Amino acid sequence: MGLLVGVVIYVHNVPKGISQEDKDALITIFDEDKVNAKELSFEDQINYIDKLVNKLHGQFKVLKPIQYNHKREPLQLIENGGGYCYDFSRSIEKQLIISGFKTRHAAVYLRKGSFFQTLSSKDVTSHSVCEVLTKNGWMVIDSNEPFYTQDVNGEVYSFKNLKDLEVTPTWKISPSRETSKFYWPKIEYVYGLYSRHGYFYAPYNAIPDYNFRELFYNF
Repeated sequence: MGLLVGVVIYVHNVPKGISQEDKDALITIFDEDKVNAKELSFEDQINYIDKLVNKLHGQFKVLKPIQYNHKREPLQLIENGGGYCYDFSRSIEKQLIISGFKTRHAAVYLRKGSFFQTLSSKDVTSHSVCEVLTKNGWMVIDSNEPFYTQDVNGEVYSFKNLKDLEVTPTWKISPSRETSKFYWPKIEYVYGLYSRHGYFYAPYNAIPDYNFRELFYNF
């Protein structure tokens, strides 16, 4: 039984490795000089992240998501000519990893009752983003527009921070109305969850797509 559980975890785990194909595609998308996140100041880290998200959204529009049961790595984003949150977040994560940042994926849901009611609801509004570890803490990077959770005072926020607040911070960059609803206290989030349905990453079945190690950030 233990072996079977181990096989299931391994087969359905979404890997975060970077292939040569990824590297070539990321150069096409971001065209950025190599950096080492650890050598950058906090301000330089923010400037680098800002350039990345603006370059991505300057080229690709929020449209024509990559279909289910299909690879959704950086090359497929280029081939598709556009994407949606779950497509963009993957390329952002991989570029940050190449640049020496630590990242974690997050699935975000607009709250509908309890945590379990929210995650089990078929019609719940959801979003796919990533968080990056800056020198001043974890910060959310939106995937559909060039917004990240830094306020006007320079403070950065993770979803764990946001959920404990009573009011939404005044952001340095104002998100659109569509995006802003995911960045206030009345949300639920799961680190490490890429999909509830299981059809974003191989083996494409009804078992959710997740990164096993990142699930532990929820505890």
